Amino acid sequence: MKENKFLLSAALLTLCASLGFAQEIDDFDSFDSFSEDSSSSSPVSLSGSSSLDLRAYTDSDSAEDTEIEASPSAALNLNYSGNKSDFTLSLKVDEDTIKNHPEDVIDEMVLRAYFGNFMLEGGKMKLVWGKGDKLHVIDNFNADDYSDFIIPDYLDRRISTPMVRGVYSLPFANMNLEAVYTPFLPVDRFSTSGRWTPAQVSNLTSTVKDYAKSYLAITILNLESARMEAQTAQSLKEAAYAGGSSPDTDSNEYKALSNLIQTAYADGNISYTNEEVVAYCSDNGLDPTNTTYQQMAVAAILAEKYEEYLTENLVQANTAYNLALSNASLLSADSSVLYPDLWTLKYGQFGARATWTMGQVDMGLSYYNGWFKQPSINGDKIYSCISSYMQNGYINESDKFLSYDKKQTFGLEASTVIWHFNLRGEFAYNLTDDIEGNDPWVQNNSIAWLGGFDIDLPFWNANLNVQEYGSYTLKEESNNKLVCNFTTAFMNDKILPEVTLLYGIEKGDLVLLPKITIKPDQNLSLVASGMWIHCKDDQSEFAAWKDNSFVSLGAQYCF
Repeated sequence: MKENKFLLSAALLTLCASLGFAQEIDDFDSFDSFSEDSSSSSPVSLSGSSSLDLRAYTDSDSAEDTEIEASPSAALNLNYSGNKSDFTLSLKVDEDTIKNHPEDVIDEMVLRAYFGNFMLEGGKMKLVWGKGDKLHVIDNFNADDYSDFIIPDYLDRRISTPMVRGVYSLPFANMNLEAVYTPFLPVDRFSTSGRWTPAQVSNLTSTVKDYAKSYLAITILNLESARMEAQTAQSLKEAAYAGGSSPDTDSNEYKALSNLIQTAYADGNISYTNEEVVAYCSDNGLDPTNTTYQQMAVAAILAEKYEEYLTENLVQANTAYNLALSNASLLSADSSVLYPDLWTLKYGQFGARATWTMGQVDMGLSYYNGWFKQPSINGDKIYSCISSYMQNGYINESDKFLSYDKKQTFGLEASTVIWHFNLRGEFAYNLTDDIEGNDPWVQNNSIAWLGGFDIDLPFWNANLNVQEYGSYTLKEESNNKLVCNFTTAFMNDKILPEVTLLYGIEKGDLVLLPKITIKPDQNLSLVASGMWIHCKDDQSEFAAWKDNSFVSLGAQYCF
């Protein structure tokens, strides 16, 4: 959190200083309004937006029970362009960012320098690899925020991360060579409560709670057992002694107590040594070489140690129960302790990419070395992991049942124009550590692809964009989706209808996203939109969200 506060403070100070510098430039231009350079533009530009969306979910039986959400947000963008350097700062403010991810108030902060044909940039960045249009299979460095499903645009749901990037431009074939490194691993975000919680997250939460309850139940049983054993032994002792200073060795109570002591001795809970027997005989004036006295000494020693064991056992059982109860509460409040610690150099990412033009075709090759952005679950470690936390309040990294699998991605991309069609495609081969495909807890190797086109239609200023993307995990199954986007424009781009359709080919999911934007002027946009989800059955990929269809009204002002 200290790092987050530092980044935010640095960004705000930079913003204030830059605004001050911009004001000085504006003042100078105003003072020298009759000079020849008065028309030159300022190197500093400032833009931003504010918006409000009202969303009403349509799954309620009555209007009075309709759930409504209000989502205000704001963004501020600062750009400075120098002769051989640039600076970009983008800030965003919304409820989720402030409450859950304050580090993302800085959406992007990038410093960029130019050295002839070489460009070097670094900062908190979003980087896009691939020729796809808002869909990619080789774009690996940034993770996605799915806490509001897939409703935000591609770049809006990408999570920026600190990275360094260098690009060298060659003087032929429009070729660029690119290298990227980031020491950090951002991972995909999902809702952990509410409408947009994925089924996998709900199932994982339920599993963790069940295992925690199971462990807590065991500590309760152990505590009750310790209490009952102590009470039973005390009752037998009181009855065997019957108020006297020595026990009635012929009584059933004494024999039962002796059996309990012998059981504890056989189980290894109590023991004695020859030195203790000799010491007991000496303290009580008995001959330590006499077999009868030896047996008396052993019985007395074991009886005393049995009482100590019962007392200690009860204390330990009570301590274990209280720890489990406390740690269960902590685990419920902060389940992030189950996830690996990603703030280590182990989880760095790096890659390289080359893009060039061959005739009418833009092409690219890329290599990525990093990690999957969603965790894998090791079922063999779940109970031991939860038990360790319930017992100790912490978990060793090697004992955690959630992990992020290593992967290398070899990518190919291309785009071209044929007649009126803008064609694009991407292909990726994901190489994991489970090359043989026999480890059930590590993701198998996989391939992924994207292919599509867009075309301007000869009516209504319309454009049709169609893309198919899918994946095939080796030794498992494929998952294909078809995405279509249709846009039009009327009245000099003041009325902008749009509809997006997503169809899951194998699972039968259908998501329809209609939208119409009305722009009274170039700064103000009024938006009416919605989403309709249809699932073929409970096995559909989006079945957990089948009741989340909604209608929405919004307004955005840009400057």
